[in-house]
Amino acid sequence: MSPDEPAEKICKRMAELRRELVHDMQDVSRSAKAMASPSFYVRKFPWATLAIAAGVGYVLIPKKKHVIKPDMAELAELVRKNQININASKAAEEQQGMVKTLAMMGLTWAAKAGMNYVVQQMTTAATKANESNPAPSSPVDEPTDVTG
Repeated sequence: MSPDEPAEKICKRMAELRRELVHDMQDVSRSAKAMASPSFYVRKFPWATLAIAAGVGYVLIPKKKHVIKPDMAELAELVRKNQININASKAAEEQQGMVKTLAMMGLTWAAKAGMNYVVQQMTTAATKANESNPAPSSPVDEPTDVTG
C-alpha cells in the first residue's frame, strides 16, 4: 500500500460527497419550491383549504343591512325632531369615491403589470448573459490539489 492510495481514497470520497451535496441541495430546493406553492397545500390538505376559504369568505362578505321603510308621516316627524338628517350630496360623494377606487385599482394593476414586464426583461437579459459566460456546472468539475 503506497502513501498515495489513502490520498486518492480521500479525493474520491470528497468528490463523492460534493456530488451528493449538489443533489441534496437540488432536492431541498425542489421541496422548498413545492411547499411555497399554494397548490401543494390544496392537494395535500383539501378539506382544511376549503374550510379556510369558507371562513375567509364569511368574514369578507358584508352583513345584510336591515332597512326600515317608514311612511311619509313618520319621516316628517323625525325631520321635525331633528333625529334625521337629509343630505342629497352624499350620493354624489359615494359615486365620486367609487370612481376614485376604480382608478386606484386600475393604477395598481398597471403598476403590477409594468413590474412583471421589467422583471421578465431583466431575467431574459441575465439568462442571455449567463449563456455567453458559462460558469462551472458544479463544484465537482473544479480541479482539486492534493499535494500540499
